[in-house]
Amino acid sequence: MKKIFILLLAVTFSSLNAIAEPVNSHAQRTLIVYFSQPENVKLDGVDGISGASILQKNGQISGSTQYLAQIIQRHTGGELFRIETVTPYPTQHEPLLRYAEQEQRDNRYPELKTKIDNLADYDRVFIGYPIWWYKMPMPLYSFLQQHDLSGKTLIPFTSHGGSRFSDSLREIKRLQPDARLVTQGLAISRDDVADDGTVTRVGDWLNKLTSVQQ
Repeated sequence: MKKIFILLLAVTFSSLNAIAEPVNSHAQRTLIVYFSQPENVKLDGVDGISGASILQKNGQISGSTQYLAQIIQRHTGGELFRIETVTPYPTQHEPLLRYAEQEQRDNRYPELKTKIDNLADYDRVFIGYPIWWYKMPMPLYSFLQQHDLSGKTLIPFTSHGGSRFSDSLREIKRLQPDARLVTQGLAISRDDVADDGTVTRVGDWLNKLTSVQQ
């Protein structure tokens, strides 16, 4: 497993604010669910695992998947929902690596802080996550076990360390068989999230999705 280095974003808040008008925001009610770890932590000694990169912009810190979720929100006008666990994950690289590996081996579904009670308000749900040990993080399994997304359009996006979606699309389909899974998801390497072109890349992807769904 390669250690994750800190990404320094060249993108500023002003560039985020300059994103185009929401794509098809009135046609479909949109929810953007994401898990991004670590977040809101001190930069000193902090590292992640397999896609859980730290981003720093204008003195503020966020996870790479969180950053992608924010861009999608600006484009679509959707609501953001962050998946959070009751027991926080370690913020140092080696403890986080060991913890995530053991959690997968034990097939342990972590308890989540919050459940979404108004899913009926949304037609499509973006689902974002890093890839840990070539798999979707276990909090995503908890989320997909606890929520019925039947009849909704599910659109995945990930920040990864080289394995793209790995087997996560198959797992989402298995856990939500009655949802419509869009397989043309967005997979961006953690090394590329900080690129100046990421905002445009996400927008182009969303526009392609809109044209396919029409």
